[in-house]
Amino acid sequence: MTTVYLDTSVAIAESFLMSPYCDAFFKACGILQYTVVIPEIVLDELKGNYPKKLHEKYASFQKSKKELEKLIDVDTSIVPLAEAISSYDNWLDGLLAKHGIVLAPYPDVSPKELIEQSYALNKPFKESGEGHKDYIVWKSIKSHLIGEKSSPPNIFLTNNTKDFCSSDESGNFSLHGDLSKEIETVAHRPSIYTSIKSAFEIELSPLLEGMTLDEIPDLGPDDIETMAAEFLLEDLPGRSVYGLEGVPFSNDISVSSIGSHSIDSVALKRVDDEVIISVSGSVEVEVDGFIEKWSYYGAETEDQNMYVVDGNWNDHVMMVSSTVETPFEMTIFYATEGAEVTGRAITLPEEIKDEWPYK
Repeated sequence: MTTVYLDTSVAIAESFLMSPYCDAFFKACGILQYTVVIPEIVLDELKGNYPKKLHEKYASFQKSKKELEKLIDVDTSIVPLAEAISSYDNWLDGLLAKHGIVLAPYPDVSPKELIEQSYALNKPFKESGEGHKDYIVWKSIKSHLIGEKSSPPNIFLTNNTKDFCSSDESGNFSLHGDLSKEIETVAHRPSIYTSIKSAFEIELSPLLEGMTLDEIPDLGPDDIETMAAEFLLEDLPGRSVYGLEGVPFSNDISVSSIGSHSIDSVALKRVDDEVIISVSGSVEVEVDGFIEKWSYYGAETEDQNMYVVDGNWNDHVMMVSSTVETPFEMTIFYATEGAEVTGRAITLPEEIKDEWPYK
């Protein structure tokens, strides 16, 4: 029976496990009889980071709200943060029970061991000696993997590739050698996926029951086209990305508008009472960002598909814009019983990823 282990980085990246992808993933694991294991320290990190992220977003919301109130009347209500935090803690505990997720307890690690390992500088420790939480995550996983005598294959979901992984020339990640050698049986060493989405699509989806639109009442190709157009228009404008392939300026860009799109393929998978609709295609987007003035004026700008939005942003940089066509992948979560969309996710495969910000 396959065992799936979750790290904090992946859990936070999926809206602290509240994304529709997580729900589908856990349901699919149940259908396929995969065991999902979350180290207890990961649970505590989620409960610790959730208030921090909530306060951060609330502060940004309040700032934007004050600016907006100068222009229009704003009537908004928000759940008290203390209530939201308590609700999340209860929800998270309920999630484990709902999907039969196994909690791997804290390992028996002494302070002396942590200090000695931090100076040994083996992974998951950094050269600075930081990494005690990552070490406990790994020890929790290893203790469960060996102690429970799990049968291969094992899967480790982590986006913290610098501390847990090695990569080959093609950029494929595998468990770091320092950690691999701690698991004597090669077949038991977990494979790596850096997101729930990639694990779902590569590991789970091929094993799930496929279906066609003809099997879903009141849902046809025109409905998929309408939903795709609507969701692209709602979700992409205003979206910030670290970078996007094909954009002639670098990092920290935002999508200002979208143009036409086309759909290349649609695939459906049944997951319990839901249908996972995978749509892929391409969309034209206009993106804004910044470029050093010397770089802009020193380049062959007529060949760069770039125009100036604000040439005097400050003394050193200018705001510029560019239009590019980029692939998109859209996942629509559709409940057959209620004939309604319960969630969606849009990814841009050519997006350049920034580092995981939660440590």
